[in-house]
Amino acid sequence: MSPRAAWRLERLGYGPVYDYVPGKVDWMAAGLPTIRAGDAERRALDAADRDPPTIAPDHSLDASMGSQERGVIVVNEHWIVLGRIPPTRLAHAGDRLAEEVMDVGPTTVRAHEPLDPLLERMTSRNVREMVVTTPDGELLGVVYHSHAAQP
Repeated sequence: MSPRAAWRLERLGYGPVYDYVPGKVDWMAAGLPTIRAGDAERRALDAADRDPPTIAPDHSLDASMGSQERGVIVVNEHWIVLGRIPPTRLAHAGDRLAEEVMDVGPTTVRAHEPLDPLLERMTSRNVREMVVTTPDGELLGVVYHSHAAQP
């Protein structure tokens, strides 16, 4: 139906109008802006830290990272999530490369994931951090949940 809606909007004088073929869910999952009604359900991206600690896989960890209370996300030059280094591992990593100590392929969620059920799952599974990515794996942020048990 979106091609018809695009055509109708153009006929009404709006333009340019584009038909986003992948659809609304893909748009939201990519963390792109949407307009919602007043008290719409919050999403993962709404609560995410959009600037979490990151490191390239070929960079050395240093002593200052050992004091991190949060994990470090390992990303490539395109911000694709390759791994995660939990805070407990940072303290003992020395000056090793990030890719040598990271957990490969951490669990991620999409930007449009409903926040309350996500926080409930994190609590029940004692997960303190959840990485939020686009469908292509690009880092958007990290949801931190203080109510999950300390590892």
